Formats: sequence, C-alpha cells, structure tokens
Amino acid sequence: MTLDKIPECVKVKIVSIKDSKIKNRLLGLGLIPESIIEVVRASPMGDPRMYRVFNKLISMRNSEASTIEVELLDDLIPLSLANDGEYEVVKFCGGRRFLYKVSRLGILQGKIIQVKNGEIFLDNSKIHLGEGMKNKIILRRI
Repeated sequence: MTLDKIPECVKVKIVSIKDSKIKNRLLGLGLIPESIIEVVRASPMGDPRMYRVFNKLISMRNSEASTIEVELLDDLIPLSLANDGEYEVVKFCGGRRFLYKVSRLGILQGKIIQVKNGEIFLDNSKIHLGEGMKNKIILRRI
C-alpha cells in the first residue's frame, strides 16, 4: 500500500521509498524507513495532503506520496479499508457536522459494525455511507 491511499487520521509505518528523482528530498524531510507518519489533513480536492513526521508537519503531493510504501501501524483502520467481519467504532476523524451526521445514523463510539460483501450493517440494519464518511470512521477488528 502506498502513502497516497491512506485516509486521514491514520498512522502508518514507512516500509520503503521507491527509487526516483525525489527520493533524496523525501529522505531529507525525515521520511526514512521504519519511521511513523500520520495523514493529518487533505486539501479540498485531495491533493496535496499534510503529514506529521517526527512531530513536524509537511505537505506533499499525491504523486510524491505514491513512491512511499507503507504498512498500517496498528489494528485501527478506517471503515473504507475494512474487509468482511465485525468491528468496533473507536474514533471519528471529522468536525462537528460530521459527528452530528454519524450520530443521527446511530454510529457512536463503542458500537459494533458488521461489513459483509462491502456493505455496512449496524444493529442488523444496512447503512449507506459515502467514501468520504467511511474514511473518517476509525475501527478496530473484534
């Protein structure tokens, strides 16, 4: 998985950086293998995005981030990357309006969500969510 595919609020570990013209510049920014990087925020159109590395913020285009191979750091994943199974809602990565929308749908911290064939079920009721909302709901596999 490459860094440009990781949604906001997710921490990952850098595995490697592909050979390219910008590899040395990325290494100079502190993007070295085994370091932890967090996707902090994306611009309204999704490119560029802001990342936190060693407690400093950097901005990078998606074309540059696509040269960085990463792996998920812990068992927390966004709903958009969840495979079939049961998950607990751990946290949300959104503002007040987002929290209001998901609470109206019944999605709260500690709730159990089931994913079956790419569809989302909460209390045996099917829920329709867009990709943007799925990226902001962070889950833990049960």
